[in-house]
Order: sequence, then structure tokens, then C-alpha cells
Amino acid sequence: MRTRQTVVLLLTFGLLMAGCGGDDDDDGGGGGGGGGKETVSGTGYELKLADGWTNSTKDAEGSVINFDLLALEKGGSFNTNLNVLREKLPDGAGLEDLRKIYRGQLDSVGATSITGTREATVGGDEAYTYEYDQKGQTGEEVHGRQVAVVHDDHAHTITLTALATKFDAANQEFSEMLRSWRWK
Repeated sequence: MRTRQTVVLLLTFGLLMAGCGGDDDDDGGGGGGGGGKETVSGTGYELKLADGWTNSTKDAEGSVINFDLLALEKGGSFNTNLNVLREKLPDGAGLEDLRKIYRGQLDSVGATSITGTREATVGGDEAYTYEYDQKGQTGEEVHGRQVAVVHDDHAHTITLTALATKFDAANQEFSEMLRSWRWK
């Protein structure tokens, strides 16, 4: 299943980002939809970026990973990033199929402290989320959170990657951005 590659690529990207710029300590905080924030669009959806985040999808064109959306929060030695991969599922495959393979894929790329899945929603659709730890390219502790949702026969894997020390603030912003997600 191609979705198997999704997890590997997302984790790999998190490590690749380690040498590419910064992380900011602004927690953004705030309310549900991020009113007045920049709205960015992916294929069939849109969301509002938290303050300090920029749409970097065009900058990633031609990379080994085909991002549907890539947003960064810059400043320092690591770019906190939100990325979305969107891929067609085989006929009959759904959210439970994704849930069955995630842990094995994370184990295969060296992720540790992998949590069990928790229920979530994205744009009103049923989803699940989990977290994991990993080492960055230069040995820094990186923490990630992925959210998986199926919409219109496509898997959308939405990933937040941040330095472990910056994760809590970044996760607040990530949650804010997910609450603003709308299907088009």
C-alpha cells in the first residue's frame, strides 16, 4: 500500500529539515479558527496558518517528497514544520487500514516512544492522531505528531515536526490550524 511510504517519507522529511533554518518560540495560542490569519489551500481543502508560519509549498517543488502543502515556522537551527501528503487509496481502503500499519512503519524508521492512536476529527471527518520521538540529523531530539484522515478516497497525512523543547507551543498552533481546516 502506498500509504506505507507516507509515514517513512514524513519522518524522513522531519530529519531533512533539521539542517534547514529555524524554529521560533512563539506559541501563537489563541482561538479556534485563527481569525484574520493567512488562508492556504491544498488539494480540496484550506486552512488558516498560525501567526509566524509561512506557506513554503512552492519552495519544496521538485523535492523527493511530493507535498500537497508545506508550512514552516522559521528562526534558529530547525524549521518547525507542518506538512500534508495526499494520496489516492486503493479501492475499499479506509481509515482503519491506515491505523493498522502506522506503528510498524514508525518502528521501521527508528521512531521511539510511539503513542497509541487517539480519535480526532479534521474538517468534520473522523481521523486519528499519534505522537513519536526521533533524533534529528545532528542528534537533537525531535517530536512529531501525525493526523490521518480519509476524504474522497484519498489519505491525508498531516504532520507536525518540532524540536522536542518547542513541541508544546508548536502543537498548540498545529491544533489551531487543524480546527480551521475546511474541505472544498
